Amino acid sequence: MHQARKAAPRDFALSAAGGAIAAERGSPRAPSWGVGRGVEPSRPYRIFRGGSGDRILVGRGAAHNDALTFHVARPHHLWLHAKGHAGAHVVVPLEKSRACPSELLVDAAHLAAHFSDARGESVVEVQHTPRRYLRKPRGSAPGLVVVDREKVTVLRVEPERITRLLAAEEIGGE
Repeated sequence: MHQARKAAPRDFALSAAGGAIAAERGSPRAPSWGVGRGVEPSRPYRIFRGGSGDRILVGRGAAHNDALTFHVARPHHLWLHAKGHAGAHVVVPLEKSRACPSELLVDAAHLAAHFSDARGESVVEVQHTPRRYLRKPRGSAPGLVVVDREKVTVLRVEPERITRLLAAEEIGGE
């Protein structure tokens, strides 16, 4: 048991039974979003609903992009980003064997373009790939990822679609 306590990461406490019981607040390895006393932690992402009613998750900033991409998204979820621009990571939660419907892909691509430095451009390249093909280089800046396999969609931005998506943001609970 003593060896297990030494080997455990600092952000986890081990119970007498040897199982991890909780992350310590304020530890360097604990998630940094929404930590407060007596307050429910805020999500590192915003939730929008596509035209089909499916959820689209959008990161709130560079550090939150990392949390969304590597702690919330599952390997089979679809990840999107405006190629060559700083901006939000966008995740479309999908069932394991489900392909992303084209209309949902276009909705998510519009959100990726809107929440990036490409906002206001009429044509934006948006890269997308399943989350499993992303990796975070050790010591890299927040929000920076390496994409091993990607597809690129050339998106002709439809302002009406962006207006509809922004109006479909879920405020508060999931």
